[in-house]
Amino acid sequence: MTQRLLSRHQAAAYCGISAPHFDATVAKEVPALQLGRRNLWDRKLLDRWLDVRSGITEEFRSIDDWLEGLGADRAHPRR
Repeated sequence: MTQRLLSRHQAAAYCGISAPHFDATVAKEVPALQLGRRNLWDRKLLDRWLDVRSGITEEFRSIDDWLEGLGADRAHPRR
């Protein structure tokens, strides 16, 4: 079984970077889960962050941005 929650060192290794570099980049954008005194990173959130950075998927937009985009589409319907 593959564990889902990773320690700081495991999360850094999972991303292929050093722990200090992980702290300076990834950890600033991907929140850790605090369980007791431990901070653990969800592997799925790390995957999502990496997917966005590598261009595999787009970053999630807020619902307001999404709705605004729908309004723009409706203002210029396709014919």
